[in-house]
Amino acid sequence: MACETCSRATRGWLGGCLTATAVIQLFFLLILALASANRVTPMSPWDFVFAILIGVPLILFFVCVLSGIPSIATIWLSERLCIRSLVFFVLAGGLIGSASQMVLYRSVNELGWLYVTAGCFAGLNYWYIAGRYAGAETEQPKCLFQNMLSRMNRL
Repeated sequence: MACETCSRATRGWLGGCLTATAVIQLFFLLILALASANRVTPMSPWDFVFAILIGVPLILFFVCVLSGIPSIATIWLSERLCIRSLVFFVLAGGLIGSASQMVLYRSVNELGWLYVTAGCFAGLNYWYIAGRYAGAETEQPKCLFQNMLSRMNRL
């Protein structure tokens, strides 16, 4: 991949990781808010600040570590085959989120939908930042998927 492609893909991956982190963190903040509604003494705003200051870096670390290798494979595939489909990146993100949950917990649990949802939003954000330009810097003969489609259209 060209240098510009690598920087675009890295920006997209980091944007996807931040998006997945935001989805997971917002869910946990919602749970924290609902739990505090049933308490006699309400939680202070500082409890939410500490939850964000500790939660966001911790969740971001795990999201980046767990999604790194599958994301590299997905990005390489999309660049090699010039796949720019929004559906491809959303489904790939959901699949990566599901796989990350399996690696983290070694089973599917009640929060599986959260990881799939976070992955889908991450895939959407990756597509917006980088995926819609996949394969733009490669020469036309290297885009296998587009060449295959053009050959099929000629028949």
